[in-house]
Formats: sequence, structure tokens, C-alpha cells
Amino acid sequence: MGNHEDKVFLKRFSIIILILVGITFAIIFMATRHGPEVDPADNPSRMALAVERTAPVGAVRTELPEGSDAVAAAPAPVDPASIDGEAVYAQVCGVCHNAGVAGAPIPGSDDWATRVEQGHDTLVDHAINGLNAMPPKGGRPDLSDAEVIAAVEHMLAQ
Repeated sequence: MGNHEDKVFLKRFSIIILILVGITFAIIFMATRHGPEVDPADNPSRMALAVERTAPVGAVRTELPEGSDAVAAAPAPVDPASIDGEAVYAQVCGVCHNAGVAGAPIPGSDDWATRVEQGHDTLVDHAINGLNAMPPKGGRPDLSDAEVIAAVEHMLAQ
């Protein structure tokens, strides 16, 4: 008896769904065929509003203004002794290395000691180019290599 009731239900349900789909298509057809045809050019204020809303916000400058030098000044060389490795470590490296996030070795731990054994050059290479979960330069591509080296040396001094 249950199998027959299921067939009856599915048949009625399918018919209802088909009727609803047919009504939907009929409404769409009537709306597209019998709806008002609006030409934006008929209403100048609407046209002006549309132009205003789609106007570019800015423009790309392709020429230098008169009186400016065509060559940008080169950045002044930075004295490596003036770079504060502790500040770089505190702002960038320490975020992960103080807590051991994603396997980052904590300075002074046994895990850090095994990394120190790899040598200064290897540590600097990993810090600049990234390793495993650590992105290059700790995720701060704006840091110079000298700043990263100063941070590594600060970590080695701990």
C-alpha cells in the first residue's frame, strides 16, 4: 500500500511543480512582451544621472607635470648599523616566533637551537625567501634585506 501512495504523491507533486513552472514562464513572457519599453534618452534627467553615476572617479596620469624631474631620486643608502633588528623582530617576526605559530621556532628553545646549527647564511636565506609556513620576509615585502638580516641577528643574540 505504501508504494502505491508514494507513486500517487510523486505524480501529484510533479503535476503541481509543472504547473508552477508554467505559470512562471507565462508571467515572464507577459512581462517582457507587454511591459513598458523605456528609452533612457526620453528622460534627460535620468540620462544625466546615469552618466554622473558611471563617470570615472579618477584618471591615470601618463605625463609628468611641467617642471618636474623625469628621474626619481634614488633612495639614500642605509647604514646597516643604524637598522634596529629588535624593532623589526618586535613588529614582524615576534608575532609568530614568540608564540610558536605554525611551527615557528621560539628563540632560546631547543627547536631554535637546531635551526642555529644550520648556520647564519641558511637562517638569513630562510628569513628572506621564506620556508614552509613562513612567507618571505615574514610577510612584509617592504622590508629590505638588511632589515631582515638585522632581525635574524637579533634573534641569534637572544
